[in-house]
Amino acid sequence: MNRILLGLLLFFIFIEGYSQDKTDFRYYNPESEAPFFYYDVIYYPRETRDSVDIEIIIKVPFGAIQFIKEGDTFVGKYEINILLLDEEDVQVASKIWTQEIRTHNYDETNSLDYFDVSTLTLREEPSDYLLTIGIMDLETKKSSFRKKTLKLKNFYDKRLTISKLFIVDKIVRKDSTTVEFVPSVENVVSDDKPFFYIGFVILSDGGQGEIQYEIRDMANRLVQERTYKKEFKKGSAQELIKLSRKDLGFNRYKLNLKVSIGNEEVTRSLVFKVRWYGMTKFIDNLDEAIEQLRYIASPKVLREMKKGTEKEKKEKFLKFWAAMDPSPGTERNELMEEYYKRVKYANEHFSGFLPGWKTDMGMIFILFGPPNDVEKHPFEINTKPYEIWYYYDINRTFVFVDETGFGDYRLISPLYDIPGMY
Repeated sequence: MNRILLGLLLFFIFIEGYSQDKTDFRYYNPESEAPFFYYDVIYYPRETRDSVDIEIIIKVPFGAIQFIKEGDTFVGKYEINILLLDEEDVQVASKIWTQEIRTHNYDETNSLDYFDVSTLTLREEPSDYLLTIGIMDLETKKSSFRKKTLKLKNFYDKRLTISKLFIVDKIVRKDSTTVEFVPSVENVVSDDKPFFYIGFVILSDGGQGEIQYEIRDMANRLVQERTYKKEFKKGSAQELIKLSRKDLGFNRYKLNLKVSIGNEEVTRSLVFKVRWYGMTKFIDNLDEAIEQLRYIASPKVLREMKKGTEKEKKEKFLKFWAAMDPSPGTERNELMEEYYKRVKYANEHFSGFLPGWKTDMGMIFILFGPPNDVEKHPFEINTKPYEIWYYYDINRTFVFVDETGFGDYRLISPLYDIPGMY
């Protein structure tokens, strides 16, 4: 199977037929219909213990919003919708507002490294909630939503309690005695500094205590650990833990924290990832990212890329993508971003017995993007459930059948017309 030809086909599907301007990548990217965004929800204790401060942080990449030109300025507008429901599905809080982004730089309108950040803090009684965050692009009218359950009913069960943990993006000094920790939202650690910080707020009666933490990789292997004594003051206080990036490669990790004071202890955990410069944010693990190239890289290329140290593998990986960069000379590789954005989507929507990117639906989605139209036939008489995906722009149709009845859709219309597939 000539996967290099398939890789070239993928490249020309992106580049040819949609635009002759290779830098105008987002406008002919069909997957960009629904705006995507990052968010984090951090809950902070209050000394009165009768309520919890719920801080909602929303981070929208410029490239996720459709911009229009007004004179010499590019303008993007989107609406944010926040809805908080209690355990009885009764609305306890809501807010809708509009954000406007303005820039004179066209490249920034396509960037995933420039962000518009919004913050909303709700003060609610300790309880369990369902939070819904919605974003609507006011130019395209496309929208996307995220839902998150907040378990806060037992937040003050102990005299000792701590907020959610977060990666500190920056530390802002408000005055001579006050500093503010700004969360990263994405929980991403860059490789450009030898250390990073974890922040949280602790509420206690004070006294001699202990902080213990460990960092493990996603295979549960211990990477770092430390225990130290600390004298805590009574009331609420910000805490900052400085962590070394030593021994942390390009991967996802879990930090487990335990704070003890007297006979009480509280635990929290945080999953974060380390990202190398030049690597798209849609990649969590280098070895997995290399394996996921199997649809556009030959077995020989993959075998060679998997050899060597982590640094050597990274160099080969970036070299592979540099050869297909539609805008060489810029920091952003649009094709790499689009490919791994599709891998992420496939994992979120097609996973079952296999990770989504390994399924037939995932493969087609990664190679061709979202279909122009989908016919779903889940309950036809005398036939198994099936779906038909139509790609009008490239004159192709793919049929998937659920042979087992468990949602494991298999491709039954092979890609015979694509050179090198068989």
